[in-house]
Amino acid sequence: RKDLIGGEGVKEEGGGSILPLLTSPLPSTIFLASFLRFCAGLTIGVWGATYFKDAFPESADSYAVINAIVVSVCGGFSGIGGGVIADEINSRGYSRLLVPVLGSVLGALTWYGVMHATTFTAAMAWLAASYLGAECWFGPTISVLQSSVPAERGGTAQGIFTLTGAVANLAPAILGGLIGMKGYNFQLGGFLEWSVVLFYVGSAAFFGKAILEEARADVGKDL
Repeated sequence: RKDLIGGEGVKEEGGGSILPLLTSPLPSTIFLASFLRFCAGLTIGVWGATYFKDAFPESADSYAVINAIVVSVCGGFSGIGGGVIADEINSRGYSRLLVPVLGSVLGALTWYGVMHATTFTAAMAWLAASYLGAECWFGPTISVLQSSVPAERGGTAQGIFTLTGAVANLAPAILGGLIGMKGYNFQLGGFLEWSVVLFYVGSAAFFGKAILEEARADVGKDL
């Protein structure tokens, strides 16, 4: 028997279970989009506190408390809301991946707002908007990923997805290395702004590509 991965027949018997997932269009595109999305979030998580301490030193103590509330409340609400919205649009015939596409676009726009805020209050408002808009991606992405692979490879797919998040930890490390290069006057604010925005934009682009691959896979299943 054969199962469809990304619209292509892949034998269940024999061979490794990882390579077909990495070479099939839909799962591999989801992995790449997720990697970029993890890069954006981890870069903010690692370097956000340092940036806000430098940009608003008088509010450094307040940032820790406000950030914790924003991450837990706004991020949590976005995560649940993203899943609900994804299920609703899927019931109407649209891809669940539209949610992470929109989330990444909102993440890029709101993070730009964070970095250009002139007051601490405005920056925190933009940060709250960023978490509300961007953290909706996780549930819909996992749902589509699991439905795009054979049931017996679901655990492997989840493992690779988790690995993309682990590898994405290199992004803030590389950013730190660039900022710390001797002989160059690299500023954290500029690097933090554009690296996160580009990660979000790249993530949106590849989630969009995954929607196209999902449509092709659905057509292939109907043939």
